[in-house]
Amino acid sequence: MLSRLARPPALAAAARCSRAPLPLAAQCRWNQQASADSHKFDEHDALRRRLLYRSKQRGWLEMDMMLGNWAAANLGRMEIAELQQFQEVIDMENPDLYVWLTGQEPVPDEVTNPLLRVLCDDLRKTMAPKVTVASTAPFKGKVWE
Repeated sequence: MLSRLARPPALAAAARCSRAPLPLAAQCRWNQQASADSHKFDEHDALRRRLLYRSKQRGWLEMDMMLGNWAAANLGRMEIAELQQFQEVIDMENPDLYVWLTGQEPVPDEVTNPLLRVLCDDLRKTMAPKVTVASTAPFKGKVWE
């Protein structure tokens, strides 16, 4: 049993009111740090958190919103193979990815990433109700050197 000096005041008052033994957690731990609870996380959660962060921090607001919102909604249920495919998408250049995600150009056949095609389809379905006038001009951004 803990000495009277080692107990926080709330537990000391509770001990005076009832002579029941203190719970084991109250006897062992007096600091305010929470346990890590690492048993609650999947082994791929660190990768998921990193991908979510990178998808929201692309440097282009439009890309941050498109990729970040999609990642927040979908990363939690992905397995490792899909996470690796999303990592490949995140590693692609913004100008190329932007024209594919917005539907201004189709994804080239030499890009063999099935998740990128799923992502483009999901974004088109999300944007379809919001588009009132289709764009007739292609995206002509600055040439990246």
